[in-house]
Amino acid sequence: MYKYLITDPLYYKDFKTTLSSAIEKHQPDYICFRDKNSTKNAKLAIEIANYYKIPVLVNGYIELLKLGFDGVHLTSKQLHLIDSFKEYITFASTHNTKEVKMAKNSNFITFSPIFRSKGREGLGIEALNNISYYHPHIFALGGITTNKEIEAIQQSKAIGFASIRYFV
Repeated sequence: MYKYLITDPLYYKDFKTTLSSAIEKHQPDYICFRDKNSTKNAKLAIEIANYYKIPVLVNGYIELLKLGFDGVHLTSKQLHLIDSFKEYITFASTHNTKEVKMAKNSNFITFSPIFRSKGREGLGIEALNNISYYHPHIFALGGITTNKEIEAIQQSKAIGFASIRYFV
């Protein structure tokens, strides 16, 4: 099962220490730099990911690719741009069948929320399995905070999971 660590400034008091510690503890396969308010830690994220030899993607901020990111994690509002990034690793955020179909040319998709997360009801494992018909490389996302959720995902058709809180 692949692991995809997504950063969030709410959980990173000291970006370098928190990210390095999360990588050493959980050994993710991919890292997504996600900071909707600032890009000041972007170069540091690349430096840390390169040190651990883990591909690092930028979330939404396409203009930051030039800093040396390995790929992009497109928001659901950016799905129409997937074909513009064929030379990069592409993840696409999806939340329903229509978005999954739109993301068919991405390398990977995240499908969320699977479990209850931030006051939103989860779509559940059955929905996760159902969308596998449209995309073979699905990462479950949303409400994944403990091994209990990961065990449920391991029984699904997803190839991995993505999370913020699980890793911190």
